[in-house]
Amino acid sequence: MIDSTIYLVGIRKENGEYEKEANSCQLCKKMIINAGIKSVVVKADTDTGYRIVDVKDWIENDELLERKNNLLI
Repeated sequence: MIDSTIYLVGIRKENGEYEKEANSCQLCKKMIINAGIKSVVVKADTDTGYRIVDVKDWIENDELLERKNNLLI
């Protein structure tokens, strides 16, 4: 899966609408990083819109590391 692309879409069960600002949870982000996936294409809240996430950004801006560093200060 090295340098591959994964596609993500969230649809609300209650009403069938696209999930606005859908994104991977922290655990899924870690699995995507560990799998060597390069980018995530996320379906936006419109029929034609999408955004591309560069997984390197998740690595460089790791939320868990930021919280851990804040605790050490």
